Amino acid sequence: MVKSSGLNQFFWQHYHGSDVRASRRWMMTLFATFVLFPGVGSGGSILFAGIWLFSLPYWLFDRDARSFNRRETILVSVFAAYFLIMAGFAFLHAMRLDQTSGFGAIYSNLPFLLIGPVLPVLRRAAQPDWINRVFAGVAWGAILAAAIVTIGAFFYPEVGRKALSGNPLVLALGVLVSGLLCLHGALFFGGRMRWLLVAGALASVGVLLITASRGPLIAYGAATTTYAAIMGFRHFGLRWMLSRMAAWLVLLAAIIGVMAKYDPLLAERYAAAVERLTNPDSTSLQENSVHTRLVLYEAGALAFLERPLTGYGRQNAVRAAKEHSNGAPDKHFRFSHLHNGYLTDLVSSGIAGLVSLLAVLLVPLALLRNAPPIVFGGVLCVTLAYVFYGATNLLFYHDVVTLLFLALICVFNAVSSVQSDN
Repeated sequence: MVKSSGLNQFFWQHYHGSDVRASRRWMMTLFATFVLFPGVGSGGSILFAGIWLFSLPYWLFDRDARSFNRRETILVSVFAAYFLIMAGFAFLHAMRLDQTSGFGAIYSNLPFLLIGPVLPVLRRAAQPDWINRVFAGVAWGAILAAAIVTIGAFFYPEVGRKALSGNPLVLALGVLVSGLLCLHGALFFGGRMRWLLVAGALASVGVLLITASRGPLIAYGAATTTYAAIMGFRHFGLRWMLSRMAAWLVLLAAIIGVMAKYDPLLAERYAAAVERLTNPDSTSLQENSVHTRLVLYEAGALAFLERPLTGYGRQNAVRAAKEHSNGAPDKHFRFSHLHNGYLTDLVSSGIAGLVSLLAVLLVPLALLRNAPPIVFGGVLCVTLAYVFYGATNLLFYHDVVTLLFLALICVFNAVSSVQSDN
C-alpha cells in the first residue's frame, strides 16, 4: 500500500507535474509529430507511438483518464472491430491452410486495437490554443517535406521523389492530407497564420507533383472539390466557396503545367497513363503501373465474387487474385495489396471487411458532424484524403499511413470540446 502511494505521488509530482506543463508537453510532441509525418514518415510514427506509451501510466494513476465519453467509446469500438475482423479472417484461414507466414500487414494495424488510452488522456489535456499548433505543425510539415525533396535531392538524387519517407506513395498521402488541411485552415485563420497555411498548401502541391504519383493527384483534385461542396453548403455558401475553389484549381493547373514542362518524368508518366487508359489491353505499350492496377482490379473482383462472405485472409489477398487472373504475368502480383484499399479488404475479409473499413473512415466524421467548423472541416479533410487515396492505393497496413490517420482523429476529437466552449 505504501509502495502504491509512493508511486502515485511520483506520478503526479514528477511524471505529470502541473496540468499546464503536461498540456504543453503533449502539444509540443504532437506539433513535432505532424511536422515529421509527411517528409520523414516513420519519425512521426515513432513520436505518436511514444504518445501512446506515455499515456499508459495515466490509466494506472488517473481514474478520469480511464473514463471514455460516448464518442470515444464508439471510436474505440469501431477501430477494434476493424482490426479484429481483419485479424479473425486472417487467422481462421491460416489455421485452415496450416499457414505461419504473411501476417506483416496485420501487425501493422495493431494501433487500431491499442489506440484507446490516447483518446481520454489527450481530451483532458487539450487547451484552446491546441488547434493553432496543430495547423501550424501540419503546415510546417508540408514545408519541411518540400525542403527535403528539393534541397536534399540535390545532394542525394534518390531522395528526390520519396523524401525520407522511403516511399513516394506514402509521401504523396502525407502531403495530400497536409495540403487539404492547409487549405481548410487558411479559410479560418488570419494574419501570419494564414500565410503560413497558404505556403503549406503550395508546398504540398509541389511535393505531390514531384512524387509523380498520378492517383494521389487525382485524389487531391476530387477531395478538394468535394470539400468545397460540403463546407460551402454547410458553412460558407456554395457560390462563395466554389468560386474560391475554382480559382485554386486554376492555379493548381498552372502549377502542373509549369512543373510538367521542367520535369520530363512527370509529363511522361501522365501521358503514359492516358495512353494506357485509352488502350487498356495493348501489349505494345511500356506503361505498367496503370496496367497492373487494371489486372489486379479484375482479378480481385473475380476472387471476391467467389467468396463474398468468407474472403481469403489478408495475407492471401494477392495470391487469391492471382489464382483468378486467367494466367496474368507474375509481375502484376508482386505487391502485398491490390492497389485498392476497398477491394483488398473485400478479398481479405469479404463484405464484413469492407463494412468495417468504411466504418473506420466515416464514423469519426459522423460523430464530429456537429463540432465547430474548424474541427468538422479538419476531420472532413482527413476523411476525404483517405477515401479517395484508397481507390488506387493501399489504405492502412502501413505504420505511417495508419498512425497519421489515428493521430489526426485523436487530436480533432480532443480539441472538439475545448473549441465548443470558446
